[in-house]
Amino acid sequence: MKVAPLRDLRRNTELLILVEIIQSPSARMKEIADKLDVTVQAVSQYLAAMRKEGLVREQKGRIRPTRKGMQLLQEHFTALKQDVDATLRRISVIDTCVAIAGGVIDQGQSVGLVMEDGMLMAYPGRKESSMGVAKEVASEGDDVLVGELEGIVDMDLGELLLIETPSEFDGGSKGVDVPRVSEKLDSFSPGLLVAGDAVGASLMMKASGELVTVHAPIEATMSALSKGVNVAFCGTKESTDRVLVAINDLRTASGYDVKWKSYRA
Repeated sequence: MKVAPLRDLRRNTELLILVEIIQSPSARMKEIADKLDVTVQAVSQYLAAMRKEGLVREQKGRIRPTRKGMQLLQEHFTALKQDVDATLRRISVIDTCVAIAGGVIDQGQSVGLVMEDGMLMAYPGRKESSMGVAKEVASEGDDVLVGELEGIVDMDLGELLLIETPSEFDGGSKGVDVPRVSEKLDSFSPGLLVAGDAVGASLMMKASGELVTVHAPIEATMSALSKGVNVAFCGTKESTDRVLVAINDLRTASGYDVKWKSYRA
């Protein structure tokens, strides 16, 4: 299994040695070891492995990077930067937020923050895993600015129901058992209906009786799931496959796993 650049300590050390060789071509192993806070023996062992892999070579008594080593250096640190940036985005500190007031709130009052049906709610005087202080007066249902945030909002990811329709070349929604799809939707009780394409929109509207539009379906689905909203997604195999790719990308990037089940209409 391929190790993520941020976790590949051996490779990171090898390439830091390579950087030192590029910046200081005449540097001795002891100087490199002192710079990286490792032993001379460790540097020697890393260089031996790097020679074997074709990342460095000896030229006139000096160690020099190969073309392969330079290419790997650029590719690895580019991927490492992406890993670090993604981590920083996940742990970024948020000082203020906007929530919906769950009651009458006075300025300066302590509020508990919870996610309900995809909406961040602020309840006055309520103890929750995430707390803040109201920066303004608000009536129930108003948007309210909350600062001095502490803790993490307690919530679970939403669940996903994938309804795969026949393609337009196989009859689309016209030959589907619509009442059966309606039963699936009723039992799942989604907070959001999403259509991945025109065929999915047609079936979803027949089964739910609601107007459904096709607009950024993957983004809308993943945004709702991340806020704890259950989503019913309807579309042809091509569309449902794109959702599964997005879920896999989320799992790879964050470790979070969305619960999902599928139904072929």
